[in-house]
Amino acid sequence: MKVISIVNQKGGVGKSTIAVNLAVCAVKDGQKVLLIDADVQGSSLAFRAIRETDDLQAVAITKPTIYKDVVNFENFDLIIIDAGGRDNTLFRSAIMAASYGILIIPVLPSQYDIWATEDTLESLREARSIVDIEAYALFNQVIQNTNVSKEAKEALEELTVENDVNLLNTVLYARVDYKKSISEGLGVIEYQPNGKAASEMDKLYNEIKGILEVWLWAWKRNL
Repeated sequence: MKVISIVNQKGGVGKSTIAVNLAVCAVKDGQKVLLIDADVQGSSLAFRAIRETDDLQAVAITKPTIYKDVVNFENFDLIIIDAGGRDNTLFRSAIMAASYGILIIPVLPSQYDIWATEDTLESLREARSIVDIEAYALFNQVIQNTNVSKEAKEALEELTVENDVNLLNTVLYARVDYKKSISEGLGVIEYQPNGKAASEMDKLYNEIKGILEVWLWAWKRNL
């Protein structure tokens, strides 16, 4: 069992979209996946409700027990947690659960969003005083070839270095396929397999898959 916790205290950064798309990529890769919706808005559960195929399981956990609960789902290959955007005990429990895998922090390409991410990093620092957490920032909804995005990326790179957070190589761009596919209960790799969004998501999934394989190897070695 491996865990991916997708968190950011700031709303609207694409946590649910990333969570459900990674889940779809994983089931298409032959993995047994559990999607945990830890957001009272229930976006990931809503996606599962309209998805016609039963290849993906989803549950809601809206109490601060996720860190303890994930160990009870050992029959799944991968658990993806879609965390809410408030700094509370539930949010911190979702961060702690990443000690069983990795933490992903989606960040939008603006200076304001990068400043807002510092609150999430503070929660990460507190969690790291208790457990080891490997964390990654993901640049999301980027508009290509703009000075704003370039400056934001530079600022994000500085912030990640200061907080011992890695920056994922994959970048997700602002594309309409993400919104259209969600409304049909599909991942972008299903909705438009040859599209640019599908290519980005496939690249992201494989990058994360490689990271998790290294993490699992190290975890087993330390047992």
